[in-house]
Amino acid sequence: MWRQIAGLSFVALTSCVALTSCAHPNRISRDSLQRLTNNREPIVLVFGSLSTPPGTLTRPAIRFLQANPSAPAYLLRELIISSGDRFYAILEAPKVASDPLPWLDEFYVEVGSANTGFDKIIYVHLKKTEAPMAMYVGEILMSPADNRSAQGQKVVANFRDDFKNATQELKRLYPRFEGTIASSVPVRNPAPTQAPPERIR
Repeated sequence: MWRQIAGLSFVALTSCVALTSCAHPNRISRDSLQRLTNNREPIVLVFGSLSTPPGTLTRPAIRFLQANPSAPAYLLRELIISSGDRFYAILEAPKVASDPLPWLDEFYVEVGSANTGFDKIIYVHLKKTEAPMAMYVGEILMSPADNRSAQGQKVVANFRDDFKNATQELKRLYPRFEGTIASSVPVRNPAPTQAPPERIR
């Protein structure tokens, strides 16, 4: 009897450890996403990947900020990513009591780190929607700028468009997600100047 109980306890413990090890720090859970989509919340599921050459940046991050010029800058989401894995995060309109927004209409994407600072790389303008949607921001390779003062940039970001495979992966992870899936990957990599980021419609 003891051997059987011990065996069952070991299996349960092993399963628990396996589930814990599979948790992804930059991935919304299926249950959380399903709850939001069932409620028809006007959310934006942003997904893509961020990678950096080993040892070049400390705690590289991607940030999403509200871009409404009539409102103060508002950090919607910040993800610390160093592995190059894909991320899946939810953006929602800021819940500001004085000036509530019914939906998220526009936002900036910026990359960098606490040591280097951040540069805006994508601007996204969204049409009004009352349903969830997903927005692909590309496979981003980020590295420190060689000469930050001369280039006017803190980091250099290059994009690789892998929309087809990224979308297939999203559907595999979230098979019940039925929202529109769009892409905001720039048609070209940003030039190292202080020009504003390309407007995505």
